Amino acid sequence: MSRSRSRGQEVERLHESHTRAVSRQCSENRGVMGKRKMKAVAEASDIVDVEEPAAAAAAPVHPRVARANEQISRSRSAKRLRKDGDTEEGAAEEEGEAAAAAAEAEPEGEVIGRKVASPRWVNRQRTLVFSSRGVSYRSRHLITDLRALMPHSKKDAKMDRKDKLHETIPEICEMKNCNNCIYFEARKKADLYMWVGKLPHGPTAKFQVENVHTMSELKMAGNGLKGSRPILNFDSKFDEIPQLQLLKEMFIQTFGTPRAHPKSKPFVDRVMSFVWLDNRIWFRNYQAVWSDDPKNPDDHELSEIGPRMVLNPIRIFAGTFGGPTLWENELYISPNDARRAMKVAAAQKFRDRQSAMKRTEDRKARMVYDKDEVEDTFRDA
Repeated sequence: MSRSRSRGQEVERLHESHTRAVSRQCSENRGVMGKRKMKAVAEASDIVDVEEPAAAAAAPVHPRVARANEQISRSRSAKRLRKDGDTEEGAAEEEGEAAAAAAEAEPEGEVIGRKVASPRWVNRQRTLVFSSRGVSYRSRHLITDLRALMPHSKKDAKMDRKDKLHETIPEICEMKNCNNCIYFEARKKADLYMWVGKLPHGPTAKFQVENVHTMSELKMAGNGLKGSRPILNFDSKFDEIPQLQLLKEMFIQTFGTPRAHPKSKPFVDRVMSFVWLDNRIWFRNYQAVWSDDPKNPDDHELSEIGPRMVLNPIRIFAGTFGGPTLWENELYISPNDARRAMKVAAAQKFRDRQSAMKRTEDRKARMVYDKDEVEDTFRDA
């Protein structure tokens, strides 16, 4: 018992001595760190706007670091001006120049003193793609293809056709954190309309979608990388006609994949084409096969992937899915009017045929033939 008790006491003494040594080392480390911190604070407080020594000037200085030092000196001079009693407007101008210098000193994707491997995600464009109830299978496949083409898109459940667009869609986009919207509206299970709108203040464009062909239907040879950023190609008319200039900017923000988007691929192998022809916008999606021939570096090839569709513009509104009309297509004919005209033409064709048959019968009834002299010659034979 005495032996075990002495061994326990020895273990306690060793534990206490180890604890004291560890606490002593921690206090020494805290003292060293405190001295270093105080030294750094003292060096920072002693910074003045004077020229560096010759030894420091001889060392190479990065241009961005030099611009940052210049910005710091400008901001301090502005503070001195405020302390000396200068006007607030002069100080604000000095601070504005300092902020502009700081913005120039730090370009996109770079930080002073180090480099960032990937660019920053600055363009936060998100597009909500959804539809109303009652869309056909072809329209549903078209919506699926457009979502696959746009990695920055989001989806939502189908919206009831009785809801008011200018009240419901902005709320959905706000909940989904989207600033662009593509809404497909189906009517009579035959007509498809596409709304392209900017949130939250507009404008909004309405199109009638015609000649829809999906990816699975076309079965083209093209095959692009899913999630890659496309090149948006616009016809020259989009720079000449005012309403097309507005539509071009809306298409760029809606269909263009932002740089460095988390779901996008850092590769460009697709081309989205928008062509103005016959008062309509023809949409095509191609795969770009870049040339590897050094003799012909511009000999690229395009292979269509799909989908394809034709957009017949109807009207451009100033607000979000409504509001004052900025532009209206005078050449647009609604599907109801087109069907009515076809029925009227078919009915007129039927009436013309019936009247022609009646005229023929009347002409035959009025026709009188002369009696033949030899008609009864062989009747009694």
